[in-house]
Amino acid sequence: MIDNNYFSHNSPTYGSPFDMLKKFGISYKTAGENIAMGQKTPKEVVNAWMNSEGHRKNIMNPNFSKIGVGVAQKSGGSIYWTQIFVG
Repeated sequence: MIDNNYFSHNSPTYGSPFDMLKKFGISYKTAGENIAMGQKTPKEVVNAWMNSEGHRKNIMNPNFSKIGVGVAQKSGGSIYWTQIFVG
């Protein structure tokens, strides 16, 4: 996201999170993604996600059995947070 200067569930390079999972050969029956930007600490971003119904549903979904987590920061700027869930 940082390198391509966007903040969205849809990547200009890979398409949707589901398209990206397929492109990288990750098999799944169900999948979801949480993204956030600007929170300064892991605690802040998890609190934000848990206070958002859709994000909380992804985190608590018993059908998800694996997670990938990414964190990146612009030079001197915002922090980008990503969770990808699969089951």
